Amino acid sequence: MSSRDWGVVARYGVPGLLLGLGLAWAFGGGGLGAQAQMIPPPDRARAAAQGEASGTIAFTAPLTSAAGTSPAQLLYLIDTRSRAFAVYRIDPTSPKGAVKLEAARQYQWDLKLTEYNNQAPEPDAIEAAVKAAGQMKR
Repeated sequence: MSSRDWGVVARYGVPGLLLGLGLAWAFGGGGLGAQAQMIPPPDRARAAAQGEASGTIAFTAPLTSAAGTSPAQLLYLIDTRSRAFAVYRIDPTSPKGAVKLEAARQYQWDLKLTEYNNQAPEPDAIEAAVKAAGQMKR
């Protein structure tokens, strides 16, 4: 497998794996009285590949408050084809509804930035240091 292939696996396979686990937990009733079942490793890879093929990646994360834990979760949906994402708050204890859109964004232009809001060392400084080290070896 070439280094480019590993980049695709890291970019899509890991989120797809998280998608499969999150969906299994969410739809399996994790924390809602039913027991979620773990997906065996070969099926996780298949679920990751299906998420990549459809262009949509989804996963959940527990939402904790300052007062402690809550049954609420955040659902992340990422559309890799349109380069957009949405974040939903899911609260099964809410009497007015369980799903609320928290944020949505097109991220295609974000990916074009070289850097933004980074702490030192900046990418230009690292690049200069690497090039300087390479020239010293010659």
